[in-house]
Amino acid sequence: MQDFDFHTHRPDTPAGSGIVCLPKAVVLDADAARWTPAPGGLYAAGIHPWWTQDADFSLAAYLRGLERLLEYPEVVQLGECGLDRLRGAAMAEQLSVFRAQAELSERLAVPMTLHCVRAFDLILQARKAWHPRQTWTIHGFRGGPALAEQLLRAGCDLSFGPRHNAEAWNLTPENRRYRETDAE
Repeated sequence: MQDFDFHTHRPDTPAGSGIVCLPKAVVLDADAARWTPAPGGLYAAGIHPWWTQDADFSLAAYLRGLERLLEYPEVVQLGECGLDRLRGAAMAEQLSVFRAQAELSERLAVPMTLHCVRAFDLILQARKAWHPRQTWTIHGFRGGPALAEQLLRAGCDLSFGPRHNAEAWNLTPENRRYRETDAE
């Protein structure tokens, strides 16, 4: 579907036309009755690396929320999760949180959507060391063709927003590239 929005934050996205990334409040809501998926809706749930800097951050609480949400068949991705060298907790903590989600992705056979800022080297190292079977898609990819080729060779798919490098888009195989708005 050409108009399919692979990654958006808009809860009013028409059912079946995109994957809505659920907000922190939904991930942390221990009462499953407070959130229910829209009929035909598609969702992603994950621990964003920015949330790791919150004073009350608790990996255990977030993982409980993720496991609960991933029970819904409409929650089709784990994410957005990943690494950010400009914002979030220290990189060691972000890596620990990211690894916990990668393990959950593997255990539940759910693909991951990754937020990555200036940490592609760490994503590539993780793929090489952890050997994931599930798809990892870099969302909002703006890098050039050399980085795109490196990520594709490592097994990552790429999702492109309105601002992207046309060469990177063109070299990415159609079955491994997606369009997104990342809209709020």
